Amino acid sequence: MAILEDLVEKIRSYASAQWKPLNDEDSRRFAEAVEKSSDVELLAEPGKALKYFDNSLVKESLYFNIYAVDSSSRVVETPYVFISVTTGSLLSRFTGKALDCPPISFITGAAMEACRFLTVIPNFQAPIGFEFDDRLKSFLYVENPVGIRYDHEYNKYVLLEEARLLTESYLVSKSLEDGLLEDSILLVDGPLIYPSTIEVSTPYSARFDVYKSSLEAINEYRHALWRGLRNRNTLAIGIVKRLYRSYYLSMCDPLGLGVSDINDEAYLSVLSRSVAAGEGLRPYFLGPLRIRTTLSSSSRVDRTAWYVGIPRRLYSSNTSLTLYTHYRVEVLGDLVEEAVLKPVAYDSLNMGSLLPVSIIIADRRARRISSILTEYLVFSMGLDKSGFHQYLII
Repeated sequence: MAILEDLVEKIRSYASAQWKPLNDEDSRRFAEAVEKSSDVELLAEPGKALKYFDNSLVKESLYFNIYAVDSSSRVVETPYVFISVTTGSLLSRFTGKALDCPPISFITGAAMEACRFLTVIPNFQAPIGFEFDDRLKSFLYVENPVGIRYDHEYNKYVLLEEARLLTESYLVSKSLEDGLLEDSILLVDGPLIYPSTIEVSTPYSARFDVYKSSLEAINEYRHALWRGLRNRNTLAIGIVKRLYRSYYLSMCDPLGLGVSDINDEAYLSVLSRSVAAGEGLRPYFLGPLRIRTTLSSSSRVDRTAWYVGIPRRLYSSNTSLTLYTHYRVEVLGDLVEEAVLKPVAYDSLNMGSLLPVSIIIADRRARRISSILTEYLVFSMGLDKSGFHQYLII
């Protein structure tokens, strides 16, 4: 990985010149994207929104063309530079076919070409002419999707999320070019349409409009990719695990709980305790819901969503331990048939797993690749691992 060594030498040559360091704490304030919509509708008949998995959903066979895509980001930050390493994997555990960013052949030195997987921001007052050559630029994210250059004031949490989404979009696009995703199912870790609303504990940045427009541009591109998959007879299914950031269920209140403005995780927590007390610990799903989003192009996109609850243990308990694992399953359009849940159930419940196994494997592969590259960078820069700065995903 000589390319990383060249990058380190470029940074070190300027840092050693003792240029004035820059420190913008606002750019390190925690930020998160929150899913909210005023247009949420329950599509099920009253009293029929809650159902339990049966054998027709769990024991479905012949789903051997399931792919999953996921990404991972790690950060190396020193007083003079911020470096993020963003990797991704798209794979099928059934066929063994996979695409990685960057490819394994790049890491082993067998190939010199790779996708963008690095973001480098100097934390010092760089001299005029501080630029990477074209060879290094081909591996770098230097600006966001709307052309705003990344600098020391750009929020790091937003930057990392943008890089992950762009990496996943690259892998899907590359798979379409290579004809990999044909007549298949693609499980996507996260929502198909990413929220562009960013919230922080204390408003601090004049760049919220920049972040919003950037995420909206990413959504336009992702929407085009999902439509391209449908033309190849491939269905993209979003698996959303972080339900504390979405507020859809309380907007339509499918079970008549009489609550408002609580996140989906809290709503489902109440539901799961009721289910466990009445029916015992049984896997269930809630929905479908229609979620309508307006993109930056003023076009409206509908998603159909179900909430899945899978017991963590065989028997109920009086302790405060969480009884269920919950996540949202969503597809574009008006596919309200419960058959949409079959590949998800096959890849999770039928395998004895709480989450789809394909998502878990893609996540671990992407994390392993980012770990290798980050450790190599740390070694090349002569840093100690204890100096890592931990950034959580937004």
